[in-house]
Amino acid sequence: MKKITKLTALVMVTVFAMTLLAGCGKKEAPDADKSMDAYYQLIVRHKADGMTGLGIDSAEVNDTLDVYKKSTISSLKDNFKSAGITLSTKDAENIYDSLSQALSDLKYEVSVDKQEDKEASVTVKAQYIDYLSVFKDAKKKTVDALKPQHIETKEDAQKLLVQNVEKGFKKMKPSSDMKSKTFTLTKQNIKSGKETVTLYFPKDSKQTGSDLINLVTGR
Repeated sequence: MKKITKLTALVMVTVFAMTLLAGCGKKEAPDADKSMDAYYQLIVRHKADGMTGLGIDSAEVNDTLDVYKKSTISSLKDNFKSAGITLSTKDAENIYDSLSQALSDLKYEVSVDKQEDKEASVTVKAQYIDYLSVFKDAKKKTVDALKPQHIETKEDAQKLLVQNVEKGFKKMKPSSDMKSKTFTLTKQNIKSGKETVTLYFPKDSKQTGSDLINLVTGR
């Protein structure tokens, strides 16, 4: 009886130890479509909820959004400058907000093509807007307004052009069809704040972000 009691105790201790080890192990990575969906939300819709829901530190996510906004505004200024127009920060922010709203209205789908232990392939299908047409239409409307000489100064013409671009994004309708792009994600241990989370994440996050923006702007 004494031997059986010791054996039983040994088995119980072993099972208990194994249970503790299982509990202390790393959490299984969410399916690849979950992380890609969160990445889409971050880059295209500028929403942090998806990423923070995966365990990414909220301060880091908000910092990323802030950097992205500043980078986009800087690009808008550079684009206008190349056309000989000085775009104020306020005007650039207004255009950014209008563009963001247009992109937020797009429908999209994320699906897993293949998911293995270290790598996954996912496809994003999304509606898109005709980004370049907004600038072309804004230019035409501004030139048409100049013809009857309703606009008297260069500053007024520039102001009208900026307003037409902003209105163009506000009125932009999503495409009736969807375009698709396939991405490769790798399982990564990502240090975020005080925690380390295991996720399927883009190999090159910068390039993936650029590809997503090209996808939803019809380029």
